[in-house]
Amino acid sequence: MPGKTSFETSSLVIALRDQGFTYPKISEFCQPRGFTESPHSAQDLPEESKERNGWTKPAKRFPPQNLPSACTQDNVNKVKKAVVKKNPDSLQKIAKKLQVSIRSVGRMIHQNLGLEVRKKRKLHHLTEAQKKQRYERGKLFISYLGPFKVRHIFTMDETWIRLDDCNVDTDHFWTDGSAEIPEEWKKKTTKQWPKKVMIAIGICWFGMSRAYVVNGSAKVTAQYFIDEILSKMIHEDIPRLYRNSAKDVIFHMDSAPSYTAKRTIQHLKDHRVKYIPKEIWMANSPDLAPLDYGINGNLKRILSERKATTIKGLISVIKKVCESYDIAEIRSTLSSWQGRVQTMLDRHGGHVEVK
Repeated sequence: MPGKTSFETSSLVIALRDQGFTYPKISEFCQPRGFTESPHSAQDLPEESKERNGWTKPAKRFPPQNLPSACTQDNVNKVKKAVVKKNPDSLQKIAKKLQVSIRSVGRMIHQNLGLEVRKKRKLHHLTEAQKKQRYERGKLFISYLGPFKVRHIFTMDETWIRLDDCNVDTDHFWTDGSAEIPEEWKKKTTKQWPKKVMIAIGICWFGMSRAYVVNGSAKVTAQYFIDEILSKMIHEDIPRLYRNSAKDVIFHMDSAPSYTAKRTIQHLKDHRVKYIPKEIWMANSPDLAPLDYGINGNLKRILSERKATTIKGLISVIKKVCESYDIAEIRSTLSSWQGRVQTMLDRHGGHVEVK
């Protein structure tokens, strides 16, 4: 049995072992320096060291402390009260109030209560009076819709298009983790005051009208609307789209002041154009207007893949897109119109999008 090893030797061996040396390598390292230790002796050193030095002993394992769990029924009830409401408290606020960890709060929410987080939809505001108006007018308006009736409706509206709607940066980029990524790839900048233009377009079962640009410095009065937009739609777009059935068209607009003005209504009557009166159309209802709930968003998606650096270039791109707009997309949007109005009626004037 080998004798006791000196403290100097054992310290050297332990230090080399901590650096990752194997015991044969430790022995080779020691012999030229006057330490005549065999691999067997070097291997025994840690045990000798443990016997001699208390600090080398493994940490003592203590029995479970049996600490009280944070997930008590009382805490679970408090968490439920704090989160099951319109504006839930944050996990940090709940954890601070209950004097527990955020992880414990999350465990109570998911495991004990079985709750899942859902993101709120951004919707236009509706007062009770507006809901009532939507409901009452919707019962009359739905009579204009249907598989065949909707084919006679020509609906129009205005929308803002920003220059930033073209040349859109995507929200992500791809990398294999090894290539050096340019700093510009990692940024998606937005302008505080982007340049924009207002356009007016109309859609029907047979396609889309031309895109009419509203002069940025002009006030959209009833006369401006008639001269620059309405008369052109009546005399150019509707005959082109409906051909011999132009006389059967029913014109639809929202409740903008220039649309509902007496002069505008008189112009429609003078040219024998049928129209849906403002007393029947549901005001403040973008979720029930085909251009708002369907076409405008898809138009901006198409523009995001196009290039434009000036307002003049943007207008040119918009006009080209409208000239070749997918008719199947328009028909799909119009076909869903009746169902959306019916959903609103089922909810007594409430929002369509919320399930």
